[in-house]
Amino acid sequence: MRKLVYLLSVFLVLVMMQTAYAAKRLGPPIEDLQSEPERIRIIVAEAGKKIEPNRIHFIISERLSGEAPDEVELILDEATYADVSVGQSYVVAWSYLRKNRRLPKKWEENPDGPYTLQTMGMGTPTVFEDTPDTRFLFAAGTFTQSGNSGQQIDALLAQLQREDVRTRGLVISELYLRPDLTEAMSPVQVELLKSTMLTQDFKPLHRDFIFRTASRLPPDQTSPWLAEELRKTIIFHGTQYDLGSFIPSLVRTAARGLQQAGAPSDVDMLSSLLYSNSPGASKAALAAMNHLDPGATLVQAELALERGWIHSETRRELLILINRAKNQAAENKAD
Repeated sequence: MRKLVYLLSVFLVLVMMQTAYAAKRLGPPIEDLQSEPERIRIIVAEAGKKIEPNRIHFIISERLSGEAPDEVELILDEATYADVSVGQSYVVAWSYLRKNRRLPKKWEENPDGPYTLQTMGMGTPTVFEDTPDTRFLFAAGTFTQSGNSGQQIDALLAQLQREDVRTRGLVISELYLRPDLTEAMSPVQVELLKSTMLTQDFKPLHRDFIFRTASRLPPDQTSPWLAEELRKTIIFHGTQYDLGSFIPSLVRTAARGLQQAGAPSDVDMLSSLLYSNSPGASKAALAAMNHLDPGATLVQAELALERGWIHSETRRELLILINRAKNQAAENKAD
């Protein structure tokens, strides 16, 4: 049940991200958390007594954003509550306000008490292990001062290598939503991102966003390793997925990445996704195939229709592609 609730919450976050991009660009998570100091407090605090259910008494040692008392009792999600160690120091973002359901643009005091938040973009609980890099990233002015992008990237990449899944989620969101940092990466930093991607075991949602970030890098810095990782991801996960998981999104991202980083020889491998139970993955594969080798794609599309083991949405896309190709051939013959 807890897993289902988590999956639904992150799904809603992803939907909100798409909506936000259509209207107004979603801000990077650290910037978003720092943007409302009157509502969101960011502190360095030691975890004190654990109080059932899912409350922890924090002793505050430093205030990074907003005013805060010397001590505060916060509500956490179940997984983070279980993971937090008494006596350890954390960087925590929290609030005592919640949205008023009757007046969506208004805030009201949360009747249950102060609580930790979740970052937009990854649904990451805002309780992070206290390290010098974490403090630097949340320090006032870190992302508004010019000329320190290299330090920012170094701090983010260092945190990306940590086992703390919440810190990883924060960093991955920050890198994805800060294309300016991707553009500023040095070859050494790209190499560190590459080695981290190849050696660390990331959750599917995290790997999905890392692929999206890496796909923005110059091709000469990602060839051939990025394409190889995208191929491995598609082959490893096959074609039939739990549609309530993040695997379909990851495979779709990998297929889209190969449209940019792949080669005509990838068409055969990508064609397996035409038989996927996820039409999103199938459509992404078809677009990549048609970009890499239209002729070979047409052959695979006709074969998939003939076999008939395909999703109805995929069938519709294949018919559109085939009819377009026939019309183009007729026009060329007429000329």
